[in-house]
Amino acid sequence: MKKILPVSLFLGLLLVLAYSCKKYETDNVGISGYDAEYAIPLMSTTTTLTSVLENFDTTTFILIGDDGLITLNYKGDVTGKTATDLFDIISGSVPFELLDTNYFIPYEPVDGIDIDYAILKTGSFKAGFTNDHLEPVEVTITLPSMTKDGVPFSATFNAPAGPGAFGGNPFGDGIDVSGYLLETINDTIFINYEAHRLNSGIRDTLPACGIIFTDLTASYLEGYLGNALYELDRDTIEIDFFENWTRGDVVFEDPKLTLTVENSFGIPVRSKANIVDVLTATGEVLELESDFLDSIDVAYPSLAEVGQTKDTYFAFNAQNSNIEEILSASPVSVDYDMDAVPNPDSLTSIRGFVTDSSYIKVQVEVELPIWGSADGFVARDTFATNLDTYDDVSHVEFKIITENEIGLNVGMQIYFADENNVILDSLLSSVETVMEAAPVDDNGDATDVSEKTTFIAFDADRFNNVRNAKKLFLRASFSTVENGTKSIKVYADDEVRVRVGMKLGITND
Repeated sequence: MKKILPVSLFLGLLLVLAYSCKKYETDNVGISGYDAEYAIPLMSTTTTLTSVLENFDTTTFILIGDDGLITLNYKGDVTGKTATDLFDIISGSVPFELLDTNYFIPYEPVDGIDIDYAILKTGSFKAGFTNDHLEPVEVTITLPSMTKDGVPFSATFNAPAGPGAFGGNPFGDGIDVSGYLLETINDTIFINYEAHRLNSGIRDTLPACGIIFTDLTASYLEGYLGNALYELDRDTIEIDFFENWTRGDVVFEDPKLTLTVENSFGIPVRSKANIVDVLTATGEVLELESDFLDSIDVAYPSLAEVGQTKDTYFAFNAQNSNIEEILSASPVSVDYDMDAVPNPDSLTSIRGFVTDSSYIKVQVEVELPIWGSADGFVARDTFATNLDTYDDVSHVEFKIITENEIGLNVGMQIYFADENNVILDSLLSSVETVMEAAPVDDNGDATDVSEKTTFIAFDADRFNNVRNAKKLFLRASFSTVENGTKSIKVYADDEVRVRVGMKLGITND
């Protein structure tokens, strides 16, 4: 299965052909049945699929279930959205002209976003007015709609006697308003000012008065936050299970494509799938089909859970999609582009929140349980070799003993080729089963261990013919029991034991 089994089970044999036997430890590794004068034990190893996978590559993650069943996991990049775009609606500078001593500024929703209130993160308050009275005035500007710890914002300024005298602080640093809660009541912001003549104490009006907020940002917004699309990045998941595939079928039982969403936006969000395609080893593009592609509702924190994060997990499986079909068609990658739609039902009665640290993160994963069937699945690989260090060889015989706890038959052929890829000879006369499947029950679980012994002989002429080989072309075929019609399971503790010995004849002149 995959490149894994050819490498793990036959690498020892390939190394035997590629390097001198002096490179192998021979203590306590015996194979019976050879003349001791010529018997060279080359390799004895016991391995599990888990240990092979752990050293295979960095893109395959191994999941082991409570029952020990192995699942290969391929992850896409984490993509997401932050609250930056939403906070653009309350930023920069906002001026207001006060046309009366008690003034009501209507709040107009921007892009369908209706803010009930905002907590200001930064900002400065500035005011400017003119005085036409013949005595100086004191002006107090109050914003009942902007409070801190329940106390409305208020600022007092003076202007000299007029006519036309100017007062306020429009050219200064302004008054810090960070931490204030700016509220809209019935879509209205309330502002008023009181002007008193300082000499007579008489309350009066001003010919012109205005305020401005500068460098305004918010740390919290609450209200109806619109349904503008949250566009997420497109990504591709590489699946190297079929990296060396040439032909044959593999059927996975219960494969999944899973969607994991981490969300701290306090608003309803729903999935929107633009593309979810599987690219196969034969070049086909197969589309994921499911009624849930555009209808996955993402969990979100309530107004009482500000600062919390909610997780959503959804699996496309054989019951709700065609994932089993398209992931059993030799997939090499999954191309996906999924966005998120806030407030998908446009219910303005649902009031939500977002903070300046809110985010939504999405990750897509492919899960391939090592539970399925294979029929004539063929993989290939190429290795470098160097055999010209062996001199005066009269004959060579390899002996391979395998013990298998997995219900998988493994056939192998190796071709010797020169530096120009011209094939000089093959190791075997034809593809030969070097590892027999363990018997399995109706659940796909192995019930016993299968043993197989294989002899491979080379005479002097044949060995001399491949002495110039620089490359080894491996072709390995895999089939599950009952001619590939029965699904098997592979567990973390299922073992494969391989012993390799060589009987080497030397001609002494």
